[in-house]
Amino acid sequence: MTQDTFHKLVHVVCDSPAHPPETLFAGGMDDWHARARLAHFLAMQGIDREEEASELFHSVAEADYDEDTAEDVEEYAYAMQRLSAMNREAGDLEAALKYIGLAIEAVESTDFLYKYITRGELWADRWNLLHKMDMTKDAEAEVDERLEAFKELPEHHNSYLYYGYRFKAMLAAERGTTLIAKDYMHMALHSMAVPEENKAAIDEAFAATHDNASWILTEIDKATPNPESLPWDI
Repeated sequence: MTQDTFHKLVHVVCDSPAHPPETLFAGGMDDWHARARLAHFLAMQGIDREEEASELFHSVAEADYDEDTAEDVEEYAYAMQRLSAMNREAGDLEAALKYIGLAIEAVESTDFLYKYITRGELWADRWNLLHKMDMTKDAEAEVDERLEAFKELPEHHNSYLYYGYRFKAMLAAERGTTLIAKDYMHMALHSMAVPEENKAAIDEAFAATHDNASWILTEIDKATPNPESLPWDI
């Protein structure tokens, strides 16, 4: 992509309803942060410039981010997570797995607590991809390894445990073992800071007596706050 094309695309997103400040892209084409930010906006629904977004995200994959700066690591990981999702939506699961792997590698190389993403969320993206690729046993083994490594930590709000048990609950539901699915969801929610106002709806979803486990999990998810809105210790 040329500098001229880059600047034209900056004007496209700045003139869109999203209307980000142009200063976000001040570094220009030579700055991977500016390329990543522009790619996120280009991929947004309503702008729908996926081809250019993908090109920019791919150019970020080899970026030399600062491993000593939490914001740099997180911005890189977030770009790779979005690129992975775009590849998954396009049906290229191998590429999706590659890029979520880069995101995980980045965040696991530090001890930072990030502002917008959690390690557990990135691992869950990987496990769901493996499951979709008929590599469920590999995913389950990784989940069990994460749970064993982190279940004894004193932190109460643990994203590894929430997403790990949530994944095991999903598999149990698919296998028709409703009680096991509910047990795993109870364990998942114990790792999350569930607000008091959500608890009644969650209890109601758990109280369902039928054996449609997938429906029950969907109702629990509806009653559960967005994990992105909650505080996490790890």
